[in-house]
Amino acid sequence: MADTIDALLSDYFSGKIDMQVKLRKLELKTSLVHDENIGGGKAQNKHVRPVDNMLIREDEDTVLHELYKLRNQQQMITDVLATFDYELVRMASLRYDRRKRKNEWKYIALIFNADESTCRKRIRKFKKEFSNKFWKFD
Repeated sequence: MADTIDALLSDYFSGKIDMQVKLRKLELKTSLVHDENIGGGKAQNKHVRPVDNMLIREDEDTVLHELYKLRNQQQMITDVLATFDYELVRMASLRYDRRKRKNEWKYIALIFNADESTCRKRIRKFKKEFSNKFWKFD
């Protein structure tokens, strides 16, 4: 249970879900069809609508729909985090954001002018309260 909460908070604070959505949309934009008809004739009454085709591909993509579900879950996490103290959320952000590489306990304790064990206890308590609120909200 603690590993799932850690992974969920790490993905949330690192912005992984938004990055995956953008990456999937870029993957869908790239054309997979290579026209090997060199020197041949082209169809004359064929209508090419690239925007419509792109919207259809995004609408039918199951991976993108799963990522949108995760984005909705991300909004629920934001709502749950709004119920906590700002300082505690900032501490969790420093701990779980993988992009900053400053998630060591010494660094966090230095910023909040507290002992490392105190910071660990506060994060442990935060995770417990977060999991109770999040799974109840979910």
